[in-house]
Amino acid sequence: MSPGERGCCGSHVNAWRLAAKSRRPLLVLEDDAVALSAFTATLKQAVAEAPRDTGMIFLSSKDRGTPKRFGKVLMEPEYVWTTVGYLIYPAAARKLLTMLPVDMPVDNFLAWHIKEGAITAFSVRPAAVRQANTWNVGSDVPHSDDVAH
Repeated sequence: MSPGERGCCGSHVNAWRLAAKSRRPLLVLEDDAVALSAFTATLKQAVAEAPRDTGMIFLSSKDRGTPKRFGKVLMEPEYVWTTVGYLIYPAAARKLLTMLPVDMPVDNFLAWHIKEGAITAFSVRPAAVRQANTWNVGSDVPHSDDVAH
């Protein structure tokens, strides 16, 4: 991983540690998150629709595959993409901490473990957040899969 990706992982792991100690879900937003006009309504609807075993709700609608509709706003992701904003529940945070170290970019780490069934997660449509700059246009974090560097 690039130094920026390692730093990003460390920030997310610190958020998971905080969430693991809580009784309530933690809202995690990266420094370049932009709240969209649907933020409050989408988040409120997503939390209401989420089943009891929900571990995470990703607040973007980015997916590397084809998500399936689960509710009015909740989607079952095929392979989540981007950690710009998510809600993480304490039990999921504790589970993720048992899977350390994060040995790949954090979005890939989460996507893999969600796809493998270790964490029950959802994404939302419409999106509640977006990144101010995408990973390949204006991001200040060099990516290990960027062939240009």
